[in-house]
Amino acid sequence: MDRQWIAALAIAALIAGCAASPQPFEYHDDRDEKPGPGLFSGDRGGVVVYGESSKQTEEKEATEDPSPK
Repeated sequence: MDRQWIAALAIAALIAGCAASPQPFEYHDDRDEKPGPGLFSGDRGGVVVYGESSKQTEEKEATEDPSPK
């Protein structure tokens, strides 16, 4: 008698689980690179491991006034 009740409850649970409406699923891969700055990237997302980027160095040299020696 107890087994019949357990089986009936299990079947009722399966039917109730199948009756629920599914929700849409959007897959997002966690391994994809995210836009924007990261651990080793600058403001524009380029890799800068140490120091200034070449563009920053060129801008810095362009703004310095050459002094005569």
